[in-house]
Amino acid sequence: MAHYATNRYSYWGQLGLLAAFVGGGLILGIVASMIPMLGIIDFASKESLAKQMENILKPENATALRWSQTLATLFMFLVPVILYARVCHVKPKLHLGFKKTFNWKQAGLAMLIMMACLPVVDGLQELTKMLPWSKATLQKFDETEATYFKTVAVMARMNGVWDFIISILVIALVPAVVEEVMFRGGMQNLLSRWIKMPILAIVITSVIFSAVHGSYLGFLSRFALGFLLGWMYYRTGNIWLNIIAHFFNNAAAVTQLYLISKPGQKIDASMMDTHSPWWLGIASTAVLIGLLIAFDKVGRKDIDRPGEEVLIPGYSSNPFDNDIALQQGSNQQ
Repeated sequence: MAHYATNRYSYWGQLGLLAAFVGGGLILGIVASMIPMLGIIDFASKESLAKQMENILKPENATALRWSQTLATLFMFLVPVILYARVCHVKPKLHLGFKKTFNWKQAGLAMLIMMACLPVVDGLQELTKMLPWSKATLQKFDETEATYFKTVAVMARMNGVWDFIISILVIALVPAVVEEVMFRGGMQNLLSRWIKMPILAIVITSVIFSAVHGSYLGFLSRFALGFLLGWMYYRTGNIWLNIIAHFFNNAAAVTQLYLISKPGQKIDASMMDTHSPWWLGIASTAVLIGLLIAFDKVGRKDIDRPGEEVLIPGYSSNPFDNDIALQQGSNQQ
């Protein structure tokens, strides 16, 4: 895509403001996430952290955990990137990629891409396990994954259709919107404009995207997902396509959990940890390449100089001129 240039600050200034807003959002997110937990966590208790986590991850705390996770995500990612876009750019929505229309065929292909990459993602996780980790390190990784699965199991506690809908909203929709706006619309967008190497910007963003999730064994898997999502944004500049693809991926996982769960019984989220045969990974890679080519072909007419930056018509390369133009326009109104 062609990036629309309406920036008021240098790239260092934009990065500094984004980092500052994320830092503030991190603090607010931690505080906000504690509010739903006030009746659950005993801050004066001398119990170990592991014991406290065990108390939190009880089925009856599902609602509180969902609210805690949602508030933390909103304050840590969504609020900072919105503030960054509003402060640094004349047209913040356009800058982040919120276009008025998008190609429905590309949306369908984006979902197919998410399906086709699943065996590849699974293979990358198995590859990570095969790396020469020490026994103690691998045990630590397994413990982290077990805690993650327990958290997902509580948040995705589904005793009926209503619980399923709530889980779709909290686990699938909210992360899809928040993470795509932050990492693709904000971070990747800024890096791509700055370093003038869109693929490198995608790689850097994907590394950070994966690291933020805190999963060691799933690092390569989430990096691959992040790269695919980054590629879609690079080729279209339309954040809606990314949100749809990310939501579809998350919703598929929640639906799988719903189908294997039984009312009143604890969900074993580790049942989702499937193992695909090696030949399926190779086949899905071929299919994935074909889908990516089709994705580009379908939206080719919408792609204007991918990775480059062009000025929005009527806006000057001098940010002060843009501010004067905006002020004159408001005075005339």
